[in-house]
Amino acid sequence: MLDLTTPSHLDELKSELRSDWPAIFHARQTTAKRRGRLGALLAGEDSADANVVVYGSMARGEMTSESDLDWTLLLDKPVDPADLATTQRIASKIYAAKFAEPGKTNIFGSMTSSHSLVHDIGGQDDTNANTTRRILLLLESYVPAGREAYDRVRRHILHRYVEDDYGLSFGSGQKIVPRFLLNDLSRYWRTVTVDFVHKQRADAGEKWALRNAKLRMSRKLIFAAGLLVCFECHLDPDAERARRELRDPNGGSAELIRYLEQQFSLPPLEILARSVLRRAKPETAKLLFDNYEAFLALMDSHEQRAVLKSLDPSEAHTNEVFKQVRQISHGFQDGLTCLFFRDNKELYSLTEFYGVF
Repeated sequence: MLDLTTPSHLDELKSELRSDWPAIFHARQTTAKRRGRLGALLAGEDSADANVVVYGSMARGEMTSESDLDWTLLLDKPVDPADLATTQRIASKIYAAKFAEPGKTNIFGSMTSSHSLVHDIGGQDDTNANTTRRILLLLESYVPAGREAYDRVRRHILHRYVEDDYGLSFGSGQKIVPRFLLNDLSRYWRTVTVDFVHKQRADAGEKWALRNAKLRMSRKLIFAAGLLVCFECHLDPDAERARRELRDPNGGSAELIRYLEQQFSLPPLEILARSVLRRAKPETAKLLFDNYEAFLALMDSHEQRAVLKSLDPSEAHTNEVFKQVRQISHGFQDGLTCLFFRDNKELYSLTEFYGVF
C-alpha cells in the first residue's frame, strides 16, 4: 500500500503540468493522519486469520472533513462464535473515537468471510454485496494494522481471476488482458449504477444528489482504474516478464498475479496518474485532475455537502450546487473519453475490443 506522504505518480504529474491541486493533497494529508489514528486504535485487534479492512475515501487517500469510515473484519478461517464479539469490540472502539459510521447497506461495519469472496465469483451465490466486497478489496481497500489475512485473500482472489481465465493460459492471441477480471470489474460498475436507482427508490430520494455525485466521480474513478490495470498487463514494460511466462508452454501465471497484486496496491488516483503520464496528452491530464480536484473541494465543503444530502431530485436542474456537480462530472468524463478513446491508439484498441464487447 502506497505511503501517502512519499513522492508518487500524482506528485510527478503535478510537477509536469505545473498544476496546484490543494484539495487532492489536503485530502491525502487528512487521510494519512486518520490512518495513523486508526492504526493506533486497532493495535492488537488483528491476527494471522483476521484483519480489519477499510474501504471508501480512507482507502483511496481522499478523506475530507465529512468522510465516514467503511470497514469490515475480514476472516480467513473456520467459523468461530467469538468473532461476533471481536467485531462488536472493534466497532465500539471505532465509533467511540468519533469515526463516522458507514451507511445502512449492511455491507460494511461487520464481518466478511473469505470463502464467498474467493469461491463465489459469478453464479447465483455471488450476491451484490459479495461482488462489492470482492471488487473493493482489490480496487479500494486499506489495512490499518495487520495484513496477513488481507494479503492472502487478495492473492487467492487474483489467482481465481487468472487461473480460471483459460484465454490467458491456452489462448492463441498475443494480447495479455485478464478478461475474466475485466468482465467482473465491468459487472461491478453496472451493478453500482443499477443499485443507485434502487437506493433512490427505496430511500425515497434521501441523499440522492450526494450519491449521484459520488457515482459520477469516485465510483467511476475506481472502475476506470481497474480497466487501466487490466490493459497495462498488455502495455506496461514492467509486465513483460509476466507476459513471457504466460506465453511459455512451461511457464505459468505467478508473475501476472504478482504484477496485479502490485498494481492494485496503488490508490485509484495513483493508477490513473501513472497511465496518464504514459498515455495521455497534457490537456487530458488537466481535464481529469482539475475536475477531480473540484470534486474533492466540493466534498470537503460542509455547506455544499449539506445541500446535496437534502436536495430533492425535482430541484436538481435549478440547484446551483448540483449544477456544479454536473459541470465537474462532465469535465471528468471528457477526460476519460480522451484517455481511453483518443490520445493513445493502443489504449483505444484495447478499450474498443475488451471494454465494449
